[in-house]
Amino acid sequence: MSRTLSVGISPCPNDTFVWGALALGQIRLPFRLVFFYEDIQELNRAAQEGRFDVVKLSFFQYALLLPRAYRLLSVGAALGYGVGPLLVAKSPLSPDELRQAPIGIPGLGTTAYSLFRFYAPQAEKVIELRYDQLMPAVARGDLRAAVIIHEGRFTYAQYGLICLEDLGAYWTQKTGYPIPLGGLAVKRTVPRGPLERALRRSLRLAWQGRVAQLSAFVAAHAQELDPAVQQAHIQLYVNSYTRFLRAEGWAAVRYYLQWVRRHRSLFKLA
Repeated sequence: MSRTLSVGISPCPNDTFVWGALALGQIRLPFRLVFFYEDIQELNRAAQEGRFDVVKLSFFQYALLLPRAYRLLSVGAALGYGVGPLLVAKSPLSPDELRQAPIGIPGLGTTAYSLFRFYAPQAEKVIELRYDQLMPAVARGDLRAAVIIHEGRFTYAQYGLICLEDLGAYWTQKTGYPIPLGGLAVKRTVPRGPLERALRRSLRLAWQGRVAQLSAFVAAHAQELDPAVQQAHIQLYVNSYTRFLRAEGWAAVRYYLQWVRRHRSLFKLA
């Protein structure tokens, strides 16, 4: 009997696009895959607990795990230029307001939170919400601002919000590196070679439009129902680094991991 691997990924279009051919059973593997679709913060918790054999996680979470149980794959990452989270609000905030105001974040274990701290280390009040609840909370006035990820980059204006800062662009401006958002990690007992080859084939078939029912599969899991937004999401977050991190991508990841570990006190971590 072939081995079964549990795979935890987000329902976001970039992940379902990358994994589509595998999830739809259109690529043969020497093991069986069982998929679980979770919000990124829940995936980070799952990685902490070792719940999945293969998991999409924030690079911030990976820095905290100190790869004892997991190791990164060179395929499937969300990394690049112009792909970072945005800090949005209904109106501009002064530095004092930014320091004291309630700011929503999509999770304390997310790369988005670390990039917010990189930009605003003085902020005193951060509030965790699911990523899809952040913009409505700001629009209602429950939060003064929020760090948004995923499809929010394309839809925040619909909530009457403005962008205060592109946190990814700020990171690149200060460091010179592309933004390392999240990557795929596997337990050390999982053979990386066959999985990486299968993922690259899945991505290649998706790019070539050769995965039957892929659009329907992506749409069925997406938070944002507009097909144009789903496509814009894929075009932004699925790039050459997703196919292979390469030397520049690995350098960016290493720099980021080292920065997080040097600044643990900034995140109030033990």
